[in-house]
Amino acid sequence: MNDARQRRGILAKLERSIGDPGSSDMQEWLGRALDIRIPADDLRFALVRGMERVRHRLMSSNFGLPEFLVSIDSVLDGLSLISDQDNTAISPDLSLVIGVVKGDPHDLGKNVIAAVYKAYGYRVIDLGRDVSSLVFVESVIEHKARILALSAMMSTTMTGMKDIIREVRSVCPATKIIVGGAPLSEVLARSYGADSYVESALTVIEKTRAMLGMDPGYSA
Repeated sequence: MNDARQRRGILAKLERSIGDPGSSDMQEWLGRALDIRIPADDLRFALVRGMERVRHRLMSSNFGLPEFLVSIDSVLDGLSLISDQDNTAISPDLSLVIGVVKGDPHDLGKNVIAAVYKAYGYRVIDLGRDVSSLVFVESVIEHKARILALSAMMSTTMTGMKDIIREVRSVCPATKIIVGGAPLSEVLARSYGADSYVESALTVIEKTRAMLGMDPGYSA
């Protein structure tokens, strides 16, 4: 088996190991991948792809929430291991403030996105859920954040993003703003004044890199 084919096979098995009790252990495939020096971004992307596959199973009622949460923990452990061994991560000076807007108690999606950012080397300031506009603004200023990531899972709370974005722009015009959440779309995000919209953890790093003018591609 040639090297490229071997790498593709390991990445596919690593992805399928997420949330599949009948598959080989994720740690086994991750260990094999690290042994043959598959690039860290490829490994991260395979793990996130696996997590997104499980998320779609959850959405279609073919998977339970407890199993999904166990899968997330497994992926986060894998991402942490990759980061520990990766010397090419983004500088921690690239700071990012993330949180769920005021009135919204749903933070599972935000937690996943925050973990993915951390795995890629971003310095993440996680404000949690039900965050006021003032706290977002103060945190962006305090941490000199280059990125603000806003989440909303309810149509009644997502409109609050407009005020947050406007207020952040008034004091930190250079800060890039990315938004996400079930009721949002690219069109709505742009109408609110955001620089980018992310649909899932699968595309968040690609979208963020593009937003910052970095290479948005993966080698996977």
